[in-house]
Amino acid sequence: AQVFCKVIELAKSQNLPLVIHSRDAEQQALDMVKHLDKVVFHCYSGSLATMKEAMDRGFYISIATNLCRSGHHQILAKNVSLDLLLVETDSPFLSPRRGRNEPCFVQDSVRLIAKIRNMEPQEIARITSENTKRIYNIH
Repeated sequence: AQVFCKVIELAKSQNLPLVIHSRDAEQQALDMVKHLDKVVFHCYSGSLATMKEAMDRGFYISIATNLCRSGHHQILAKNVSLDLLLVETDSPFLSPRRGRNEPCFVQDSVRLIAKIRNMEPQEIARITSENTKRIYNIH
């Protein structure tokens, strides 16, 4: 926890987004970063309640390609605020297919999220690209 606290303060002092991989500790991580403005929950796998609390603070939720094989992650994808949604692969892990995950497989998640949300994949891609640019201050 001491090292994590130092990383939190470093991100805050540099006005950078804090990217957190907090598998099985999402609520504890959220409790530690509530005072920050820019947070990304990378590869989010936690509860809907914790996700809602994070989103209420304006924190981003990144859904990995294991969405394609996980009912829980599909529920998360259905309920995440589109303006706070990011997509990722977590390559080489969490492949939506057999074998090694590859960056291009993020398209599998985009297509499935679009289907779940009754939207076009291009719209999900546009939204998540804009969200990425916003959180990482990419012009």
